[in-house]
Amino acid sequence: MHLKIKNILKAITFLIIGTFLFAIIQNIFMPKRVSYTKAYDAGKLAGFYNEKENSIDVLICSTSHASKGILPMELYEAYGITSYNLSTSIQPIEATYYTLAEALNTQKPKVFIYDVSSLYFSSVEAQYWWFILDEMRMGPNKAALLREYKRSANGGNESKGELIFPLVKYHERWKELKADDFTISMRSCRDYSKGGQINSAVEAAEISVEEMNLTADILIQSMEKSTYVYSGEKTELEKEAQVLCNLEIPEKNIEWLEKIKALCDENNVQLLAVKVPTVYMPQTYRSAWIEEKYHYMKTFCEAYGIAYYDLLYDTDIAFDWSRDTLDEGQHVNLNGARKVSADLGAYLMDHYDLTAAYNEQWDKDLSLYQEVRKAATLELEQDFVSYIHMLADEYRDKMILISAADDMAAKLNKKDINALRTLGLQADFGDALNKQTYIAVIEGGEVKYEASSDRQLSYGGTSEMSGTEYELYGSGWLTGSDASIKVGRKEYAYNPEAFNIVVYDDERALVLDSVSFDAYMDGGYQAERNNSKTNSFEENLERYFIETEYR
Repeated sequence: MHLKIKNILKAITFLIIGTFLFAIIQNIFMPKRVSYTKAYDAGKLAGFYNEKENSIDVLICSTSHASKGILPMELYEAYGITSYNLSTSIQPIEATYYTLAEALNTQKPKVFIYDVSSLYFSSVEAQYWWFILDEMRMGPNKAALLREYKRSANGGNESKGELIFPLVKYHERWKELKADDFTISMRSCRDYSKGGQINSAVEAAEISVEEMNLTADILIQSMEKSTYVYSGEKTELEKEAQVLCNLEIPEKNIEWLEKIKALCDENNVQLLAVKVPTVYMPQTYRSAWIEEKYHYMKTFCEAYGIAYYDLLYDTDIAFDWSRDTLDEGQHVNLNGARKVSADLGAYLMDHYDLTAAYNEQWDKDLSLYQEVRKAATLELEQDFVSYIHMLADEYRDKMILISAADDMAAKLNKKDINALRTLGLQADFGDALNKQTYIAVIEGGEVKYEASSDRQLSYGGTSEMSGTEYELYGSGWLTGSDASIKVGRKEYAYNPEAFNIVVYDDERALVLDSVSFDAYMDGGYQAERNNSKTNSFEENLERYFIETEYR
């Protein structure tokens, strides 16, 4: 009898240890789609599970338009609204429904905000389903969403084991495992931004709202495909019906929206449908928000008893489509998101029973958000004078590295030069610098080195706090125009004939921004940046805060 009990205890112990080890290994192999990784627009549920129960008044859930366009910490800062954004890239409406259902297990929101973009999705590729499925905890909602995924047009051929246990699905990731896979636990993630995604890239919209709608009118009126077939001396015209711009919503998506509304009604949650602005060529981008879709959606929502607020056509939030978008109008960046969030917050306070709910934990999160936003705002600045003043006012304690060459002084005016003086720089930035090279190092608010020459110049050293190596090089017109700024042996200068500026946070050993101001740009100096690198600067800062200071 004692032997039997002993064997049972051994079996239980073995099972517990095996389960524990399985969980650890599974966590290692799971993709780390943390909230600050711009490439995924995921990592939402993992952080949401760690929020205090019944602490969220507004839930936001839909596609990347909402993820990038509605920032919960902006709502909290301005209005005291506690919200969470569970939106992910190309989120299927089925996933929106079950994400809401999952959220209602721990929260009692007053308002649920849904961006209507996904109503026009006819099918969604498998990877976008898994942005939700990978993070959703095992339970009825995940099981139901898995069934919908298998029924969908792009449902994969995964086995039951792969569907239930991510380790089985991702076991081949061993070839691409990195340090993050061993150090980051999705179970312990907390997101100070509450699911909102800060983006510091700038890429102007290709067309205006008016041009988008004019193009859409042509598409709507073109209901027939015409094909000319040439055969010898004979030409035949073939015609067939073909709609280029379909305003109607797929029936399946209407059914899921009705389910979302019913779920909201059952839980005393008010459903608000919105549309975050998107301006793009309607013949190539299904989410281009043309005016005809707006009118259709307005009528549609009225018919189903759903409140609808359009942030492009129902209000004027002074969008600047040359500065407020990160990818030619498809998504808004931080500039645009702050405008969207401010307007939406005012709408929420005016139309719903919401009261300010400031508290100590959210204030701590807000403080961290403000630090990241500050850096992103610098990365977004396009105007030369404004940028230099930001450095002088807010980044005097950082390292500022400058390398410029050739015509970098060609268009400097008195206002530009006065701005440079606020950094403590003494060079004659007039015609004397034309065709020359110039380098400067500012550290801790003091100019450590400043020089100009008609030949080559170089200067290097190590930063005071982190001991990071840096090297500046410049060459004037006579010796072949060139400019270089290396930090930690990596090149950060973009334009050999412009003002290249790198801002380095020596305390945290992070590059905060790298920008070139081109003298050839019409209208004075304007910023040139590599958007992918700029976003990586902001990502690295977020990661530092979350993994170091936030803990």
